[in-house]
Amino acid sequence: MNLKQLTAMTILFFALLAVLFFFAFLYINNDIGIQGSKIESDILTSQKIDAGWHITGETSDSMAAYISYPEDLSDHTFSVYVKHPGLSFGYFFRCGGSLSTLIDSAIAEFTLDGYNESAFILMNQQKVNRVVLDDGNSPQVIEIDSSKPFAMVLPMNEGVVTFYTEDGNISEVYENPL
Repeated sequence: MNLKQLTAMTILFFALLAVLFFFAFLYINNDIGIQGSKIESDILTSQKIDAGWHITGETSDSMAAYISYPEDLSDHTFSVYVKHPGLSFGYFFRCGGSLSTLIDSAIAEFTLDGYNESAFILMNQQKVNRVVLDDGNSPQVIEIDSSKPFAMVLPMNEGVVTFYTEDGNISEVYENPL
């Protein structure tokens, strides 16, 4: 191996090492996003959720919605994450906290310009037991446990979304643009 080859290999090695350190720095600082599988642990630490609380929700390709609550359902914290288009390897916290009067009494729908999905979050005091996505042809029914809070992500372009309570009434949905 001559001196030119050794110099080229050394430069290539340090360039790769610099790229590796750059991505490690971005990952440690959550500048490239949180992996979908780590959102629940991020909720626990970043929103200071008690380890005894339940966390429920779901993650889609572009959005994640979660609600955390104690066994007695006396409190809650919600969390919405989004995956940015472009160079993004994970999800970013978009909003969260407690909207006691809204999430206790109605379904909160969170929407964001440029995203084709909505996050729906409810403490479920109304006893919602199903959601119907009706595209005008064949309605899709999703069953929900009426005794538990829920957070779900649904597509916006699948038709009309209607939530029904155990007694057949339609539950109100309040849109919250982000």
